[in-house]
Amino acid sequence: MKYIPTIIFVLFLGCTDDDLSSNQVDHDIIGKWQLEATKISPGGIVDWSIVTDGDIYEFKTDGTITLSKWDACKGPISGTFALYEDKLFLRFLCNSQLNEPKYNIWFENDNLILGFIGCIEECSYRFKPIN
Repeated sequence: MKYIPTIIFVLFLGCTDDDLSSNQVDHDIIGKWQLEATKISPGGIVDWSIVTDGDIYEFKTDGTITLSKWDACKGPISGTFALYEDKLFLRFLCNSQLNEPKYNIWFENDNLILGFIGCIEECSYRFKPIN
């Protein structure tokens, strides 16, 4: 009984807020990014394949995102995003279905690279900044 306050104190210190609606946004990602290349492996080593007229993702400081398109969706799509460590989480509706893709995220030569989490082989997308 005498250890209960100590246990509660330790549990309180170990708690963190991992809510995806957090307003703390990495400023490196804020802005418009256009898909310029993909690296999708069917089972072997591949290099970047250039994309023409690639999708545009706009990340805003309030944690919202606008996508110019997404697979079978037509027109712009709005949703939310969150960053946690080196992961990017998206959440949006497409054809009345909730989509929640997750990516590893890093920057390389001023480009944004997203690596789709869940691919057995490489599934990477390279975005260039646009004004």
